[in-house]
Amino acid sequence: MTIRFDTAAVPPLPGELKGLLPEQGSFELQNDQAGKLHDWHRHDLDEELFVIAGDVRLFWDDGGRYQERQCASGTWITLPAGTVHGSLAGSDGAVYMIRPEKGRTARTTFLDAADHPFPSPRPATDRA
Repeated sequence: MTIRFDTAAVPPLPGELKGLLPEQGSFELQNDQAGKLHDWHRHDLDEELFVIAGDVRLFWDDGGRYQERQCASGTWITLPAGTVHGSLAGSDGAVYMIRPEKGRTARTTFLDAADHPFPSPRPATDRA
């Protein structure tokens, strides 16, 4: 096996992005195309999300009540561990940062369709 190393100019990390980093650990940068559905799931850690571009509809089970909110760029979302939720990217897609608790990797559990607490939302273009 041959390991290769190359170098390239590194663009500066804008202060706004640097401020989103966890104190230690990693984060995820998600790029969803228009209408991308992340169906009902939960995580074993608290998570914070920050919408950078576009918009995303966050939906969740709030003690047996369906809740949803359309989140535009600039929106911070805090999800407690175990919250059953999902998201649907808007018509222009969505770019957002996911910062799990203490920068650790969250374990994600997607629910089987039979276990969904409510019907999954559909993109606006699919609605009759």
